[in-house]
Amino acid sequence: MSQRHHPSSPPALCHVITAPPILYAEDDEHDVFFLRHAFQEAGITNPLHIASNGQEAIDYLSGAGDFADRSRYPLPRLILLDLKMPRITGMEVLAWIRQASKLPPLPVIVLSSSAQPRDIERAFALGANAFVVKPGSVEDRLCLARGIKEFWLRFNEAQPACLHAAS
Repeated sequence: MSQRHHPSSPPALCHVITAPPILYAEDDEHDVFFLRHAFQEAGITNPLHIASNGQEAIDYLSGAGDFADRSRYPLPRLILLDLKMPRITGMEVLAWIRQASKLPPLPVIVLSSSAQPRDIERAFALGANAFVVKPGSVEDRLCLARGIKEFWLRFNEAQPACLHAAS
């Protein structure tokens, strides 16, 4: 008598690969809630890790302290970075990311409520890949989430180190 494989259960030798996470460095709980909702509506399946201040973002990226277990806290596929955060600002985090020799060149999208030209110029000078003013409406947040999904998660090639860390 042969064993039958039930179509809804994965084969025993199947290796499930989870989507690499997105790190969202943001101190405003409302912004986190609204972006998380937009990601769900857009069908983004990547786990969203939240760093509530700049130091926590650096700790996550460097694998320090609570974030030492890379199986639980793998390098992100993408970083979303608020500028005005407690302890260490988004600009300081961005400078640290670009100077950290042990990190692959991770894509960073700065999300800011400010459209000040000096903030935009400085963010790009420090190595931001994009600068986005935080959308105010549900429709615009959903549009942003869909854009992130299509370009940054679908078409943009990830660093191999980020993909392998999630598998």
